[in-house]
Amino acid sequence: MSEGPVARLTRRTAALWLVMAAALVPLAAQDPPPPQQSEQRIGVEVNLVTVRFTVKNEQGQLLNQIPKEDFRVFENAKPKDIAFFEGPHNPTGEASPILLAFLLDVSGSTFATRSEEIIAAQTFFDNIHQVTQVGIFGFTDKLIVFQDFTGDRSMALKAFGEARQHLGRTAIYDSLDDLIARLNKRAKPTDRKVVILVSDAVDENFAKSPEVLKKAKESRVNVYTVLVPSAAQLYIGSADGPAESQVADVSKGPREAAFARLATETGAKHFSGFETILDFDETLAQINDDVYGNLYSIGYYTDDPYLAKTEREISVQVRRLDARVSSLFKNVPERLTEKKKFIAALFDAQALGRLSETSRARFEEIGAELDVLPATREGAQMGLPFRVKISPFTLAGLTKSGVKSQFGVIGILLDERGREVVRLREFFRVSLTRRELQDGRGIMYSNKLIAPPGRYEFKLALLELSSWKLSSFDSDVTIGDAQ
Repeated sequence: MSEGPVARLTRRTAALWLVMAAALVPLAAQDPPPPQQSEQRIGVEVNLVTVRFTVKNEQGQLLNQIPKEDFRVFENAKPKDIAFFEGPHNPTGEASPILLAFLLDVSGSTFATRSEEIIAAQTFFDNIHQVTQVGIFGFTDKLIVFQDFTGDRSMALKAFGEARQHLGRTAIYDSLDDLIARLNKRAKPTDRKVVILVSDAVDENFAKSPEVLKKAKESRVNVYTVLVPSAAQLYIGSADGPAESQVADVSKGPREAAFARLATETGAKHFSGFETILDFDETLAQINDDVYGNLYSIGYYTDDPYLAKTEREISVQVRRLDARVSSLFKNVPERLTEKKKFIAALFDAQALGRLSETSRARFEEIGAELDVLPATREGAQMGLPFRVKISPFTLAGLTKSGVKSQFGVIGILLDERGREVVRLREFFRVSLTRRELQDGRGIMYSNKLIAPPGRYEFKLALLELSSWKLSSFDSDVTIGDAQ
């Protein structure tokens, strides 16, 4: 997990838009049967799995002094040796009453991370102290109350899951100001006040930050900030020269710095980087442990680091009849080292430039096929059309009513010396009803790369944003009359 400004997902190199890819053309077509899921295995740095959890008795009281010898950990029903063990930082389990508010950006620009947030929230709520009152709030141009402060965890979780996209501009500081006022009105003198703020930091009124920060400090509110990617941060371009989009992004650095200071200057922590969006579970685990200090940590080495999280059943048992282990925060290898390179390329121009340096790791987590079509003349250069046919039956967004999902596409052409010639990066959405699926309608993405005649290596990655499932392609292509 990257914390603080390290590996900040929004840093970019300047880029000259020498070539623009053709507009996205989603077409209806007969979808081929899902291909067999065969995957080339790739190396990972470690095969260490870590889990974090609380232990409570039947009355819900925390049991924070259980020794290592009383725990056993299992993966897919097989016992594992405990490689490391750490008890809770708060040995007594005692805590002052807490008002804890989630403040979620629901303006529409952060849709790519909502699924991760909802899944992780369930584990978070199962591990919070019983003295906590939780409120779920959102914001666009104003504060939205999805659930006022409650001790009922199920009501809070339901509200968290229903905090969906709303229309409106992003007003972080006005909304936080209103939430602080609500906290002050509700809190008793002995109550702690905590806000977990999730946003892309895109608020043009970030000049209000010092005023709101002062109010948070005077009110003794700890503001944990989680920076997530914005759909507005995506663009298409090539590697060198000043970007035409640079003027629009001139305040990007100050906006993010102001957002981070909300955490660092109120005694909390700021989270950013690609691990934050890839494993939101771990982000909330760190916040949970920082606020309460009640988490046990256990690590073990897995025999299969390539096993998907959904296929890895992990359980922890404790040798006390009155003890119950909570839901587990899980941090598994799951090929993150290689996968991050592709996902990073969607949100960071520096990472996109480094995509040419990646290994030939292949991912086939989505049923998809790449067709490279005959090149066409585009003035002095050539266009290389291509299309990707996607099976809806392999998508996380498939339900009984149809399929709704969002995708990111990245692609580059490399010349025979491995130098990048052109790149593309784009979002597109898919929505098919159950009837359309029954009628055989499928999903197709079409685009075109412009380059001089020659021989190239074509790299392309297709990412389903709601699940981080990835399929990648690598093909040698010839454009024009190259011999």
